Amino acid sequence: MIRGLIFGGVLALAGTAVPAQDPPVRFDNWLYYQRNIDDTARWQYRPRFYIPFALSEGWIFTQRIDLPMYYTDRAGAENPGGGWKAGVGDWFIEESFATPGVAKNLKLLASVRFVFPTGGGSPFGSNQYQWAPLLGAVWALPDYKLTLNPLARYFMSYHAAEDGAAKVRRLDLYPTATLALGEGWSFGFYIENAISYNEITRKWFVPLDGMLLKRVSKDLELGLGAAYGAVKDDPQYQSMFYGRLTLYF
Repeated sequence: MIRGLIFGGVLALAGTAVPAQDPPVRFDNWLYYQRNIDDTARWQYRPRFYIPFALSEGWIFTQRIDLPMYYTDRAGAENPGGGWKAGVGDWFIEESFATPGVAKNLKLLASVRFVFPTGGGSPFGSNQYQWAPLLGAVWALPDYKLTLNPLARYFMSYHAAEDGAAKVRRLDLYPTATLALGEGWSFGFYIENAISYNEITRKWFVPLDGMLLKRVSKDLELGLGAAYGAVKDDPQYQSMFYGRLTLYF
């Protein structure tokens, strides 16, 4: 029902004809363990939904929904004692469009994300409403068994939920590349964790990030990855280990 309501709204806005068959819905289950530079840690479970709709002439519209939930011993306004505490993070939705092929094996991407301060203050949220436009591309190189998916997203806060909440101005860069290894296996760089530039502090955070993927069947995919903060001038974490179970239906 929800998918039908979203689909109807997209058609009304876009004025398109009846589209082709929709791609499958994707449901990710992410689990992360993050070690921070102050020797605290955070567990995170993040359900993520991608709900795509095929529009006319090869265009694809996708509704994305992320619902992060944390368990951390990091101190902050929402955890002044610094003991282990559970809470929701800042949830968000994202609306994206993918073009049909603009050149051989090349498609372009654009989206806008809306972040809500459901997590409150630190260490669960930012206490800021944010929006973030994205531009990117998908370029398949079958001769090299390689797919390049570079993305750039810029976060901007526009309304503080609490007085004194820190302003957000951040550029996230994903130099994503995925190498097919055969028999359903692949390895990806920067699929999940971005290189970031904080415009407020004018400092960078540069992780090394990689993920091994296995497509088990048409309906199931598994992934296991890790990231390490190589440049931590704008510190986000020291290291991270994560896994993903993806269902398609």
